[in-house]
Amino acid sequence: MSGRVFCYLNAVLEVENLYHTRRVGGVGIIQVRCYSFLYVGWIAGGNLALKYHNHHADPYEYVHRVYDPVTGGDMLYEVLRREQFPVFAEVLDELEVVRGGRGGVGVRPPWSG
Repeated sequence: MSGRVFCYLNAVLEVENLYHTRRVGGVGIIQVRCYSFLYVGWIAGGNLALKYHNHHADPYEYVHRVYDPVTGGDMLYEVLRREQFPVFAEVLDELEVVRGGRGGVGVRPPWSG
């Protein structure tokens, strides 16, 4: 799955995720598992805002980076476990918060303390 999501107030999220599928069980249920993640958010015409990915030598190293949307400087760098990695909607909410919006209901980015 790949593409760009254009959000309100000029935020853009680029997505590139790769999946494996397999059939399991006697009835052939299809299981889908994402094995390669990349989310890159930025302010249109401006700086990088956030990144989530597992594109390192160790595919189980999930990196989360947040950048100052005004200066582009690093605000946060952390390595997450797979179970800590956000789903697509959570990444969109965090991008809105970084951009200066309110985010979704109950959104509290992990870097907010």
